[in-house]
Amino acid sequence: MTDERVELTFKEKLSLFGYGYRLVQSSTPTFLPFSLIRALITSAQPLLVLFFSARILTELDGAKETRAIVTYVCLTVGLTFILLALKAILTRELESYSSWQFLHANLLRIEAEQFTKMDFAYAEDAKISEALARMDVHAMGNGLGLMDVYYHTERLAESVFSLVLAIVLLTGLSMGGVYGIPALALCALFILSLFVSMLLNKREGVLMERIYVESSKANTIGAFYQGYIGPDEAAKDVRLYDQKAALRKILRESFNAAVWIPIQFAMSHRQGFTLGILAVVSGGFYMLNGYGALEGDIPVGSIIQNVGAVLALAGAIGAILSTFGRLWNNTAFLRPMREFMTLPDMLVKGNKPVADAEGHDYEIEFCNVSFKYPGADVYALRNLNLKLSPGERLAVVGLNGSGKTTMVKLLCRLYDPTEGDILLDGVNIKEYDYEQYIALFSVVFQDYAIFPIWLGQNVAAREMYDAGKAEECLVGAGFSERLDSMPDRLDTVLFKEFDEDGAQISGGEAQKIALARALYKNAPVVVLDEPTAALDPIAEYEVYTTFDKTIGGKTAVFISHRLSSCRFCHRVAVFDGGSLVQVGSHEKLLEDTAGRYHELWEAQASHYREEGE
Repeated sequence: MTDERVELTFKEKLSLFGYGYRLVQSSTPTFLPFSLIRALITSAQPLLVLFFSARILTELDGAKETRAIVTYVCLTVGLTFILLALKAILTRELESYSSWQFLHANLLRIEAEQFTKMDFAYAEDAKISEALARMDVHAMGNGLGLMDVYYHTERLAESVFSLVLAIVLLTGLSMGGVYGIPALALCALFILSLFVSMLLNKREGVLMERIYVESSKANTIGAFYQGYIGPDEAAKDVRLYDQKAALRKILRESFNAAVWIPIQFAMSHRQGFTLGILAVVSGGFYMLNGYGALEGDIPVGSIIQNVGAVLALAGAIGAILSTFGRLWNNTAFLRPMREFMTLPDMLVKGNKPVADAEGHDYEIEFCNVSFKYPGADVYALRNLNLKLSPGERLAVVGLNGSGKTTMVKLLCRLYDPTEGDILLDGVNIKEYDYEQYIALFSVVFQDYAIFPIWLGQNVAAREMYDAGKAEECLVGAGFSERLDSMPDRLDTVLFKEFDEDGAQISGGEAQKIALARALYKNAPVVVLDEPTAALDPIAEYEVYTTFDKTIGGKTAVFISHRLSSCRFCHRVAVFDGGSLVQVGSHEKLLEDTAGRYHELWEAQASHYREEGE
């Protein structure tokens, strides 16, 4: 993703400015219209009172017609009441949008939705992860990016409406004759102040971006360690390895308030200059109107209206410069969000329907498949040729880094091969409908996730589920004893960190829940990619053999670096250094004493023999 330090052109900033509002509108459709209406009411209500007050004073100073005065008073009170009532309704609707909790949750929701839709390759891309962390730090720590759009939009709209309405009130202002030169001088001073304020705002934007970018890495580290000090696992390390001083240093440097002093000074200088000039201009117009009233050239009511309108105009322009300037400078922090939300598809996705699993046997074949991870120079898998027959049990073994998991990622279309083809029933898997194809697989990876939700929802991986089926799958995965000990059974919330009545589960129990999830999906092809690596070899073998019986006639791939766990499989595929080096039954492979499988088997067997001595 693009480096934030690359300077944006005017056109790019304008594009990002519009993108921010399109994203706000799509994620919270009522926010912008409600905010604009409330901003209009907020700006119109005092100027409306000013307008009718001027009419009342002019009438009192002139004809003193009672009907006209009563009409103006009724209009003032009635319209003010209506506007304030409508504003109260809108405020109630907009209340949730103003909370930090809502904005944080909304930002995470937008990111999460994109994270689930983008190609898996991006999920493993360190640059994407870094950009996400940087976006969150900017948003949560500094209120930048999308958060800034929410925070300042209504104030900008309110200022614009006030400017327009103040100009409307000033349309009848006459400053000719003796008042012309002073009025022009005040206008010239005001225009000059706008120019200077814009220059100061640009300087402030450059300084703000530099400070935020330079501190983003430190803030990201600080945000990580802020979470690190919470979990029990980290708490043990902090004490046993005496990490208190290190943590203090990291957090002190990461959240160093001193780096913000220059930007605060710059903002104060700009705001002080703007307010000072506005005070001079407003005071000047006030004096001109007062002098005109003394000379009888300006009606009393018009004095109130003109001065009030000038004050509103000056305040509105000052607020526009400040707020728009911040939003304009904020565009640099919307760029990572737009790039993340518009990541291009990397996978080729066809539209050929996959045959219905009911009564159909799928045959899968790797044809001279090679693969390099994005950005890598070395092949993770090279020249793989392997056929997986319907109903077959295939064991995939080898040392860590030999290419076993890479093969599974390609099989499940998390990546596409760099070279070669993968065929399903003789057709390249790229031609199939992507969603239908990945529905063929129930996979349990080593780094599976158990969520802080109900047990039943964890098994089904969705909010609504078949309770009977979920219990059956838990029993099939060996979780029946623990399930019976839970008073709420499937309605038990997991983990006490999120619910004080939640259930804590062991690592072995979590593995069984993950296996039950694979059973619940009921896909025709099952893959276990070392989800039981933390268990001892005997326990792992028992889990694999039990699972083998539970899945019936499905096609299955069992991956392990422990050769003894997969002796029940029809065939064993041996990987080494990213290549498939042997394929055959357990017995046949052992007969080849010069083969890699025999070497690995003897190495592991001798290790266990030594432990037993």
